[in-house]
Amino acid sequence: MRPPLCVDLDGTLVRTDLLYETLLAALRRRPWLVFALPFWLLAGKAHLKARLVEAAGDGIDFAGLPMTEDLIGYLRVEKEAGRRIELVSASDQRVVERVAEQVGLFDAVVGSDGSTNLKGEAKAAVLAARHPGGFVYAGDAKADMAVWRRAAGAIPVNGAVAWRDEVAALAPVEATFGAPSRLLPALFRGMRPHQWAKNGLILLPLLLTRAYALPEVLQAALAAITLFSIAASGTYLLNDLLDLSADRSHPSKRDRPLASGALPIPVAMVLSPLMIGGGLLGTLALDTGVFLALLAYLALTLAYSFGLKTQPVVDVLTLGALFTLRLLAGHLLVDAGVPAWLLVFCMSFFTSLALVKRLTEVRGLEERGLVSTPGRGYHAGDGPFVLALGLTTGISSVFIFIIYLVADPLHAERLADPEWLWVVPAVLGWWVPRVWLLATRGEMHDDPVVFALKDRASLVLGTLAVLAVLVAG
Repeated sequence: MRPPLCVDLDGTLVRTDLLYETLLAALRRRPWLVFALPFWLLAGKAHLKARLVEAAGDGIDFAGLPMTEDLIGYLRVEKEAGRRIELVSASDQRVVERVAEQVGLFDAVVGSDGSTNLKGEAKAAVLAARHPGGFVYAGDAKADMAVWRRAAGAIPVNGAVAWRDEVAALAPVEATFGAPSRLLPALFRGMRPHQWAKNGLILLPLLLTRAYALPEVLQAALAAITLFSIAASGTYLLNDLLDLSADRSHPSKRDRPLASGALPIPVAMVLSPLMIGGGLLGTLALDTGVFLALLAYLALTLAYSFGLKTQPVVDVLTLGALFTLRLLAGHLLVDAGVPAWLLVFCMSFFTSLALVKRLTEVRGLEERGLVSTPGRGYHAGDGPFVLALGLTTGISSVFIFIIYLVADPLHAERLADPEWLWVVPAVLGWWVPRVWLLATRGEMHDDPVVFALKDRASLVLGTLAVLAVLVAG
């Protein structure tokens, strides 16, 4: 009879670490517990894990955890062949039991008990005592080397695949599963570099006032774009940390680096505040007004992440305001600034684009037969309302631009050939209805900005609009 197969949990059976999953769940429910963490840790790591499980309550979506699917397939085959399979983890016993219930393959479940942290040598001793005749162990981390030294066989999983030869020197390798995560590509994706294009709005006031001809203003604007991008990427990581459960229940967002387990949670927890703080310090050195605009942007982003995103209509108005704050940052770099109409146009236009995204999500709910999405305020059936509001705000933004061209004399004073600006509402008057038509057909990416960067017609129209603004100056 084959020796029992003992499987690790964190990083092995699941492509995440349940310690950090429970930490996030606990802090989402009770943020003030961050001050208690050092005292819990002083009592031992096992004690910390036990207290976090109690604080997290039902905040972890165990059904949505990213699994190592090829390993589970192997376990299923071995189980059907009559082999004994155990789940043995340093995670708290209650957490290990919940995961085991989801998988439904394990004959025994062993985890940390609040006093003993079942990791490394402690786990090796427990398994050696449980199985004096030998056992095969599936693990992923350097701490598992202590277990493999006393095992009859090894199954390197995920991270351990990269150093399979080292594992083989300790115990015969029975099989390997998963793949090592590629940290830098995962981090780059988590920073959402495609979203940096949104910060190009900072340049718009320079284009409409010809301030781009002043090297010092142009350099300041480019620096502001860079700093906004760094800080915004920090907020994207923070938002994904707070949104793990909701992202894992979404058909496309489940592939995001944090939700899928490709990016370790501790990396995002460290880099997010560093990037946000770096952006703030940089803008403070650049310009006080830009610093205040970024500070307002970050405050609104945090308010969105911690609650506003659950409020229908308020959420899209918040997103529209975030775009407008980018424009405001550029406005503050120009001596005379830009007319207020431009800020109103931006608010209306980008609120419409945010509603495109919401319509796509609502249609996705209807297709999957769901009533609502965790962490969101829209329900299946809200599509007609979202469509009406989105079309209204989108077309309104085009008319706001036209009214400016007809009634505001400032553009004629600031620009050499302002007639070229009529190309902009002409372009938007075709593009906005097209985007909404594609959204109603279900042919729109869930982020219209990403769609615009990949769609050939959108790129051509955008180029025409930018060229028209440049020629007008």
